[in-house]
Amino acid sequence: MTTTGRGIVTLCLAACCVCTANAYEDTGAVADRIQSAGRGAHLGHELCGYTSAQVADYKERLRRSLSAPAGFDTEWDYGWKRAEPMLLQYQSLRVSDPQDYESRVRLVCATLRSLARRLPKPTNHDAQPSQ
Repeated sequence: MTTTGRGIVTLCLAACCVCTANAYEDTGAVADRIQSAGRGAHLGHELCGYTSAQVADYKERLRRSLSAPAGFDTEWDYGWKRAEPMLLQYQSLRVSDPQDYESRVRLVCATLRSLARRLPKPTNHDAQPSQ
């Protein structure tokens, strides 16, 4: 093989490595986003009074917006569980400093509402029939 041929092969292999690294990075970013959403949904449910139906709707809109990635439910559940220590801290804060607790909860709820609004709403053909 000539030097030029080796250079092209090396360049192709390097490009493949970069593409593979980006694919893994994107998969990791998607997993992080799902986990964060699950964590936020749990906080919203417990602190902001989001109903189970609202959480389920948010979860499905997120799933569709990410093109239903493999492992979605596992990542969501992991994020949901990761909210538990934060909820314990909020419970402690409610007892020790109710004013700070209220302030923080208002901020968290406003942030979660803003994030939920950014997800695309279901189109008419995606919407569930009402009963």
